[in-house]
Amino acid sequence: MSALRSLRVALGSLGRNPVLFLVGLAYGLVMLPQSALQLTGNLFGSLLPFVTFFVAPFFVAGIIGMASESIDGETSLSTLKRVGRNRYVPLLVASFVNVGILIGLAIAGGIIVLLIGLLGFVVGIPLIALVAAGLVGLGIVVVLVFIQFYPVAVSLGDTDAIDSFRQSIRLVRKNLLSTIGYSVINAIAVLIMTLPVSGPMYYRQLQGAQQLQRMQTQGMSPNAVSSQMSQLVQFSTQEVMLLSAISLAAMMLLFTFQQAYATAFYRDHAPPLEDGTTRADVSASGDEPPVSDEASGLDADSGFGDSSTETTESNGGFDTGTDDSTDGQL
Repeated sequence: MSALRSLRVALGSLGRNPVLFLVGLAYGLVMLPQSALQLTGNLFGSLLPFVTFFVAPFFVAGIIGMASESIDGETSLSTLKRVGRNRYVPLLVASFVNVGILIGLAIAGGIIVLLIGLLGFVVGIPLIALVAAGLVGLGIVVVLVFIQFYPVAVSLGDTDAIDSFRQSIRLVRKNLLSTIGYSVINAIAVLIMTLPVSGPMYYRQLQGAQQLQRMQTQGMSPNAVSSQMSQLVQFSTQEVMLLSAISLAAMMLLFTFQQAYATAFYRDHAPPLEDGTTRADVSASGDEPPVSDEASGLDADSGFGDSSTETTESNGGFDTGTDDSTDGQL
């Protein structure tokens, strides 16, 4: 199964280049205040995603660039800086497009469920609303599966922000069964990594629901119920610190694995671009003639390379004109 082959490639690249986990750790530290404030029930925690939304594209693009390099050999943090800087704006624009797609799907799905629910109420079949909600949810999942590779397409320089979604759709359409296998493996990884944090949170909410039922049966006043519930569902300072540490470790592992796996799968299955070129041809698509591998230090498979000259070379959409000869390999 090609999804398993890509998984082995991703795990192998992570084993050869543990520096990728440093990027995952940095990403986790950026996201840590958001998760910690949410655990405490602080309203400001729900506002932090608006801040981290503008920071995440740098780390996503950078680690995808490093993951692509690591498939063919070694990588370094200089790639994080170079690719993260060069592909930040296109990936940020693509992220806005993705948010727009999600909002559009949510609105359209809500309208469809509402209309079908009203129809079911009129004809006396209320269960039809549940069926409609399930079908709408399934449709949204299908759309998300088809566009899930847009960050890789943008970060590797294959496409711009808009065409990255078309590239992702072409990849999934041509490799549907493999993509389903990839998505299942990814979902299992998410479940395993998030369970240590989400488990205690759901357990605390379940306890709160049971306690609420008991207090209502005892005839307690609404103010007393609200006070008791706020104390019950909140975590103590020690619990927040412990869950935050677990969340940081889980986020580091999950983020690094997901980006490495997505990059390996994309490189194994990416179809030709609309102009007929492939990943290996992207570096030769610029205005200047392609530079030989020996002259540029470019690996044609990875789409990345270090340059020891001051000349700017086109490499998969990345500007590698800076002098990386002094960058330490980690």
